[in-house]
Amino acid sequence: MGKANISRQALIEAIATLEARREPAGEDDSRRAIDTALLALREKLAVLQAEPGDPKRHQLAVLVADLSGFTALSEHMDAERVRDAINAMWKVLDGVILAWGGQIDQHAGDSLMALFGLPYPRQGDAARALYAALSMQRELALFNERVRHAAADPFDDSWVGEWPGPDMRIGVHSGPVYFARSPGLSASGRPTAVGETVAIARRLEKLSPSGRVLTSPMIRRQTQGRFVFEPFTGSSVPTAGEEDFYVVAGARAMTTAYSPGVVAGQVTRLVGRADLIDRLQMALQTVADSRTPHLVTLIGYPGAGKSRLAHEFEAQARLLSGSPSVLRAGTQGAFPNLPYALIRDFLLRRFSIRPQNSPYLVEDKLQKGVAELIGDSPDAAHPFGSSADALLLLGGLLDAGAAADIAPEEVSAVLQSLLAAITAGGPAIVILEGVNRADRRSLDLIDHLVQQADIGPVLFLGLATVTEETNPEDALPWLGRGAELFSPVERLEVPLLSAVNSRLMATEVLNALSPIPMRLLDLIVAESGGNPLYIETLIQLLIEQGIITVGEHWRVDMDGAERVRLPRGLPHLIEARLATLPLSEQKVLQYASVFGPLCWDTALLELLPEREYGEIGVEKALLGLELKGYLAADDVNSFGASQAYAFRRDSVRQAAYMALSADRRRYLHLEAANWLITHRDTTRLGAWFPVSRLIAHHFAAAGEEAGAATWRQRTDVRGLDR
Repeated sequence: MGKANISRQALIEAIATLEARREPAGEDDSRRAIDTALLALREKLAVLQAEPGDPKRHQLAVLVADLSGFTALSEHMDAERVRDAINAMWKVLDGVILAWGGQIDQHAGDSLMALFGLPYPRQGDAARALYAALSMQRELALFNERVRHAAADPFDDSWVGEWPGPDMRIGVHSGPVYFARSPGLSASGRPTAVGETVAIARRLEKLSPSGRVLTSPMIRRQTQGRFVFEPFTGSSVPTAGEEDFYVVAGARAMTTAYSPGVVAGQVTRLVGRADLIDRLQMALQTVADSRTPHLVTLIGYPGAGKSRLAHEFEAQARLLSGSPSVLRAGTQGAFPNLPYALIRDFLLRRFSIRPQNSPYLVEDKLQKGVAELIGDSPDAAHPFGSSADALLLLGGLLDAGAAADIAPEEVSAVLQSLLAAITAGGPAIVILEGVNRADRRSLDLIDHLVQQADIGPVLFLGLATVTEETNPEDALPWLGRGAELFSPVERLEVPLLSAVNSRLMATEVLNALSPIPMRLLDLIVAESGGNPLYIETLIQLLIEQGIITVGEHWRVDMDGAERVRLPRGLPHLIEARLATLPLSEQKVLQYASVFGPLCWDTALLELLPEREYGEIGVEKALLGLELKGYLAADDVNSFGASQAYAFRRDSVRQAAYMALSADRRRYLHLEAANWLITHRDTTRLGAWFPVSRLIAHHFAAAGEEAGAATWRQRTDVRGLDR
């Protein structure tokens, strides 16, 4: 793999160099020459990433698909028409495999075998294989539907009138895979996957019900919680192992739930916020009784507990009769100037739309999602009615380029209908993470929706952070009206804890110490300044430094606690905590911080020195950082085989970034720019946010003003890619 990585890096640098010379409106001949060279380099990179590298064992997910009724199809259609029809179908389905980061290993007319995990085997490979399998089944159904519509044209004399609309069987398994060349294949030919894992995947495909996906216990274990499985009962006389096979009924909806703090394996208890919980419950009750919208903005310093407060309120609200729908949206502060970015994130999460989905599948998800909301309501009685305009506008909002040109009143109208449909069966809570970092159009739209009473019982809950650099008063248009009588907007300050509540929280966290030394409580209360996150982090730091020993019996070295030099302020405490992480986790966090609020695992795999970590080390570090609450997987901004990760806290990203030297930061910004350049044309991610602007940002941060200027030219006045 070392040699392959050197070649891959050389290709990435060559692509970046050529892209810098590719003017958006340059001379035709010069541009065509560069485009041709770029196409060749990208094809070479794709081939390199598809190669197994050696015949050794690889842990991969294997997908095998076979078309039902192909023999009958080929007997009743002309050979050339069969070829054209099959090619058209596979163009769609092959695209699904590639969109989910899979590599097509074999193609044989009516069947396909694809591999997930090349060139980097990772934990998410099994899930990507299942997402691809489910998408293939739906894409085939949509393809058949499009063919039926085309066949209705009396002037169309192509193969569409003879297409029978076949189904497909798919089997998916995971395990060790070997690579070997077929007999008679030249030494330079590409090896193909072999082994027991491949044989089991083929067996699963043969047993799979038509139109379904059948998988193994291994895949079920590796993807637990992300899919719905049903026991397989297809064989009348099952052979050994078949009783453990599962039909994949579907993918679960995206979840972006907040995870509360954990100290020594125990979730910390919320302390000193009972009055705020009561205020939020009163706001929800008001919304439910009046069936009108209300907006509450929680404002506090970093670590004050805004997200935790929203989490506890959500948990209590779900216990009520007529449990409200809880929806979330946020942009991690990555796109503050992108029109409707917050609204786009809301829609993507509500309808479980991912960058890997084709335009056909996106449209299908919107149609199905809206249909589920409408239910059995008569068209005339429902806000959405039977108009396709609403679906068209929702689709336009998902495209950053198209969304910028949509008038605010049109967006308001369609969101009003959407929210009214959501609240037809009861109240809804919409949690807006980092609301003061959202784009202005989204904020103005939320402000407008709250002022009108016909969107139904919606409680908007915005979380806004106060720092020395940011003041929510400057960003949120509605804050000045919170004191007005009968105003539908309200602000709630989330204060730091009192000394009494700080001591109570520390006592709760340290309850396994018996007795708890008063000197330790005094130390924690004095240093924390009432910041709940500081209390959690400080106790974690004392545990990691061995001053507090956890286990069956907790102990504390008070002399050591009083000797240790404690950091002043939350940022310095986080820096000290990060310094206790394993070196691999520190490095991964630092490299991730260069990308910004969002990063991608494949970028880290390619940028981190393989001789130090390798893909297994990076994957393990990412898992550790996720379990420790520093990073969170983000499916909305994942693409292909790249899993996106978001920093849970800005303070953690800032601390990791500042731990890098200035020279190292400049170098990594340049590497990040080159990586984005390499991948910008191979993903639909660019439709959702401006990759060119990110590239320009990284060049500028690296001190490469010429490169930054080149990529700014590819961004129009609205901040979108040309």
